[in-house]
Amino acid sequence: MPRDFKSFTNNQSKNTQNDKVSQNDKTSEYQEIIDKYKDMDNNELMSNLFSEASKLKREGKLDSSTLSNLKSSLSPFLNSEQQDMLSSLIRAIDDSK
Repeated sequence: MPRDFKSFTNNQSKNTQNDKVSQNDKTSEYQEIIDKYKDMDNNELMSNLFSEASKLKREGKLDSSTLSNLKSSLSPFLNSEQQDMLSSLIRAIDDSK
C-alpha cells in the first residue's frame, strides 16, 4: 500500500528523534566514564585497566583475538609513540592472568 509523503516525513521525524535520544544516552554514558577516570593518575589508570582486563578474561569476554582487533582498530588513529604504548599494553594484558 503506497504511503503518502506526510506520513513518511512524520515517521522520519520520529526516527530522527529516537536517534537523538539514543545519541544523548551514549554521550551521557561516555561522559560518566570520562568523569570516572579523569582525575586518576597513570598508576591508578593502569591498575584499573589490568583489573578490568582480568575480570573480562575470567568472564570469557576478552581474549587474544579481541585484543588484536582492538589494536588494529585503534592503531590508524595513533602516532608511532602511541602505537608502541598500545602494543605494550596489549601484550601485558594478553600475558596477564
